Amino acid sequence: MNYKNFQIYFFLGILAVVFFIVILMFLPYLSSLVIAATLAIIFEPVHNRIFKIVRRQKILAALITILAMLVIVLVPITFFGIKVFNQAQSLYLQVSAKNTNLDSLDQISVSFEKKINSLFPKLGFSFDINESIEKFFKWFFQNIGPIFSSLAQIFTNFLLSLIALYYIFKDGQRLKATLFRLSPLNDDHNNEIFAKLKNAIGSVIRGSITVAVIQGVLAGTGFAIFGIPNAALWGFVTVVAALIPIVGTAAILAPAIGYLFLFGNPMAGVGLLIWGMTAVGLIDNFLGPKLIERSVKIHPFLILLSVLGGMNFFGPIGFLAGPLAIALLFALFNLYPVIVLSKPEEV
Repeated sequence: MNYKNFQIYFFLGILAVVFFIVILMFLPYLSSLVIAATLAIIFEPVHNRIFKIVRRQKILAALITILAMLVIVLVPITFFGIKVFNQAQSLYLQVSAKNTNLDSLDQISVSFEKKINSLFPKLGFSFDINESIEKFFKWFFQNIGPIFSSLAQIFTNFLLSLIALYYIFKDGQRLKATLFRLSPLNDDHNNEIFAKLKNAIGSVIRGSITVAVIQGVLAGTGFAIFGIPNAALWGFVTVVAALIPIVGTAAILAPAIGYLFLFGNPMAGVGLLIWGMTAVGLIDNFLGPKLIERSVKIHPFLILLSVLGGMNFFGPIGFLAGPLAIALLFALFNLYPVIVLSKPEEV
């Protein structure tokens, strides 16, 4: 080995070690970076329009775009959040009114036991509401530190996402040019990989929104059929829940089913349970991957596995990171014959 080759290998070794250390340093903030990149792709048309209006002033365009994004996202959430709070308060008053003849929480738990055991006599169900409340508060006070720590972490990640989004809008083209310059591939191949990753994110978001809207409509229809008050409002809340990884439609359907079992018609509760498991629940697993597959040209089963595997490996952000990884893999597969085997690229 001559001295020149030694220099190259020594440099590459140091580069690999430093790169690995930096990756480990950035790993806790991976979700913030992925969210920022996703928002940048979603709001890219808005930013491009604003960029032209403000006469190509990067800083001003980036700030206005982020403010517009916050208005678009936060105003509806705040509006419907108030609506949901009011409906929850109304629901509480209805529940209280239906239990005016009850003198204590113990009588409520007895009523609950009777309803469950009348439906499932062999179950022998027993429920002590006082004990349950005591256990909840005990758990809450034991975990109050981690709970507030998690909220602080969420807020920190949100701020980091906004800061990263600002710099993506402001310096995105320069960052892209730098990455292309460092890449050993030519610009055509770099552009192909970049386009596939961008298309994967866009497809996941569009597919997720479409599926969430369909699930919300189906859930709202089920709420209306089986007697849940304010079905349209809770249908919209189901749309929002469906867009949140891990939370999903069950967070809205389960309380609605419980409400029907306890204070409505138990048969309607069974009907909504079946409706939720079939019409609403299965949509996500079948329609979502199919919608994404149309754009990224990857088999829907692989997309489903990438979403599930991504969430298992990366946590909630794996909902995006999984399809990104599979899209990158297939982009590299497409370039393998051209780069490694020196075959002409297919048109």
